[in-house]
Amino acid sequence: MLEILLVLTAIATFLIFITVAMPKQQSKEVSTPIAISPQMRPRSLGNSRSFDLVVREATHRAIAKTTLNAKYLLQLKQADWYWAPGEIVMPNPKAPFWNLETLWSEKIIGGFVSGTLVGTVIFIAGMILTIEGKASFLAYSLIAIALGGLVGMLMFSNPDSRLAGAARKRQDELALEMGYRIPELRGDVLAGNTIQRAIRNMARRPGGPFVAELRRAVTVLDVTKDDVLAMDQLIERNQGNELLQEFANNLKMVSRQGGQIAPVLNTLTDLAQQRLRLQITAQARKNLQEMTRPIGLSSMIVTTVLIIVPAVSGVMGSMNLGSYP
Repeated sequence: MLEILLVLTAIATFLIFITVAMPKQQSKEVSTPIAISPQMRPRSLGNSRSFDLVVREATHRAIAKTTLNAKYLLQLKQADWYWAPGEIVMPNPKAPFWNLETLWSEKIIGGFVSGTLVGTVIFIAGMILTIEGKASFLAYSLIAIALGGLVGMLMFSNPDSRLAGAARKRQDELALEMGYRIPELRGDVLAGNTIQRAIRNMARRPGGPFVAELRRAVTVLDVTKDDVLAMDQLIERNQGNELLQEFANNLKMVSRQGGQIAPVLNTLTDLAQQRLRLQITAQARKNLQEMTRPIGLSSMIVTTVLIIVPAVSGVMGSMNLGSYP
């Protein structure tokens, strides 16, 4: 009976640990890209590639990169955690890991140490109780192996969820910031500045991830003197953000062949503000759902204490009374 109770306690503890430790899934509505209608797509400048071709090529690149390490590398860049020797920009000091080697080290060492620690503690406790004759050594050994393995697997996969969550959060924040930064760029261009000067002016200001990406692009441009390379790196670090990709590609076309960027900025402003409204609406809906959870939990606790517990006590009491002649 004691062994069964220990197994049930271990399972309950593991389930509670998963519920508390695992990151919450964000609403899909927040990260869903906008469906851009053909009328709202900006026309290409000069002989530049069409928007459909850009998206198709980005999709093909994403499909080709299906390996696990390629996915990790993409997420590291999307989260602004990636750094390697030779990078022009300094590494992010808040990044828990910054390349594939440190990521795999975090996964393997964290999983091994956590699993071994939990298994060892349970195994030692089982040995003490076995010596005292209160438990079975085999039962505690199986529990130690099972719980140690489960905790090890959980900690092994924990960096994956942290990385994916950070990448998703930063890309959502980047798209959100573009809703009011692109109109500022359009205002500077309409005031007579070139798009390059407008980007440099914005890079000097404090801001979120979009301003940080522009600041990085300006740094790459200052070092390499190649604005096409700067825009290519901007696209590579933020794959999946169609609005940012179109923005960078049109800047490349302006740099190569010249042309008017103001009409494109007008269209991109409309798209960015549409995305901003969608994200605000989705976040408000998510906040409303989060507010209802404590109310439901409180109702469940009150119902359990006031109704279920007295009912069970009454049933158990009647059964005990019925056992006497």
